[in-house]
Amino acid sequence: MRAARRLLFFVAPFLFSSLLPALSNAQTSKSWSWGSEVSSLAAKIAANIEKANATSLAVTNMSSLSPAAVAQTRAALEEALQQRGFELSSSNSRGPAVEVTLSENLEEYVWTARIRQGDAQRIVIISFPHITSPPGATPEPTIFLQRQFIWGQSERVLDFGIIPGTAPDGGVLVILEADQLVFVRDVRSEISVGRGVAIPHSKPAPRDVRGRINMSDQTAELPGVKCTGEFEHNETVQCHEVAEDKETDSRLAGLTVVINGRSVEAARLTAACRQLILVSGGGDWSEPDTIRAYTETDHQLTPLGNILEFPGPVLAIWPAKDEPSARVMSRNLQTGAYEISIVSVVCNP
Repeated sequence: MRAARRLLFFVAPFLFSSLLPALSNAQTSKSWSWGSEVSSLAAKIAANIEKANATSLAVTNMSSLSPAAVAQTRAALEEALQQRGFELSSSNSRGPAVEVTLSENLEEYVWTARIRQGDAQRIVIISFPHITSPPGATPEPTIFLQRQFIWGQSERVLDFGIIPGTAPDGGVLVILEADQLVFVRDVRSEISVGRGVAIPHSKPAPRDVRGRINMSDQTAELPGVKCTGEFEHNETVQCHEVAEDKETDSRLAGLTVVINGRSVEAARLTAACRQLILVSGGGDWSEPDTIRAYTETDHQLTPLGNILEFPGPVLAIWPAKDEPSARVMSRNLQTGAYEISIVSVVCNP
C-alpha cells in the first residue's frame, strides 16, 4: 500500500466531552431587550453615511436567530435609522446602500453593516454575548456543528466506515476508493494499512464516480460494483461486478439542494432537537467550502447555528444511520490531500 496515507486522529466516539459545558454556559438565556445593541449599530451606520433622499437597507441572517427574531431586529433597526433622519427604501440604485449581516461565533453574536455610497465603501461591526436574547423571544435549541478530522491521503476517498476497537486495538478504518476497498488498523497508535480489495471495472470509472459504504450490511457499492463480506474479517471481503440499476444509482447520487443557483451536497439528519439538513457551500471545486445546518419549511431553507469552514471543496456528505452526524469527504486545496471527517450536531436546549 502506498505510504502517502496518514492517520491524524481516530477518536470519533469522544467528539464532545469538552465542548458541551462551553455550549451550555454560552447559551444561557435571560429576558433582555436588544434596544441598546440595535441603537449602537444604527449610530455607527449613521456616523459613516451621508443622509440622502433614500437609503436602501438589506438584512441577511447567517446566525441561529429565528425568522421572527430577525424580523424584529430589522424593524428595530429601521426605526432607529429613521429616528436619526434617514429615509429608507427596500432598493435604491442611486442612493446609499446598507447591507447588514447577522452572524455569530461560539460566544458572541456579530452584526456587520457594509455601507456603500458612490465609490466609497465602509464596514462597521458590533458584537455581544449569546447570553442576551430578543425581547419576548422563546429560547430555541442552539445548533452547533463540530468537525472531527479522521484521515488524509493522496487518493480520492468515496466513503469510509469505522469498526470500533478496544485497547490495545484502536479500531479499523474502512476506506472506499474508486479502485479498491482498504482496511486500516490502529494498534497501540501504530497505523497498519492492511488488505486492499481490488474493485473490478469492465470499463474505466468516471472522474466523478460515487461510492458508498453500508457498515450495517457490511457492503460497499459503486456503479456496477458491490463489495460484500465480513469487514471485521477482511480476508472474506470480495468485490464483484453487478448489473447497474436505477435504485442503486439514486442511492449513490445522495441528496442535493440548490444554494445560490448551484446544486450542492447535502444530507438529512435527525438531531435530538429537530430534523436538519447539512448543506455544503455554493462554490465550485476550486475554492474553500463550508457546511451549515438548515431547517426546511415549505421548501424554504433557513440556516441555523455556526458555519464549518473547509480548506477545499466538499465532495460528498453521507448521513449516519442512527446518530446526528455525517461522514464528509473533502479535498484540501493547500496540501492536495483528500480528507475524511465526521461532522456531528450538538443541540443545546
